Amino acid sequence: MRISTGGLLALAGLVGLVHTTIAVIQYRQLLKLSQEEFESLPATIVLELILSAAVATLGAYLLAGPIKVIVMPAKGRSMDIGSQRTDFISFNMRSRAMPLDIPPLQLS
Repeated sequence: MRISTGGLLALAGLVGLVHTTIAVIQYRQLLKLSQEEFESLPATIVLELILSAAVATLGAYLLAGPIKVIVMPAKGRSMDIGSQRTDFISFNMRSRAMPLDIPPLQLS
């Protein structure tokens, strides 16, 4: 089994994000033990988060491969005719037989 560069980058980015999550949890526990108030994360954790997210995004981009163009056949049906337009389907059900002049409920 061959692992691509995109797969390795995505995996490294995800491992970095998990490590960042664990570092944030440990930092918050340390603040609770020292009874300090949380104001912001240390710059090293924020930098690790940004780098891990960028590496994971780059890996996912490389893993996806090139974008393929969608080509409609020349003699095929057009998009307007070929679509099913499920938004406009109406259902015939028993509620159509109900009278329309039903008085509102009287709450007493």
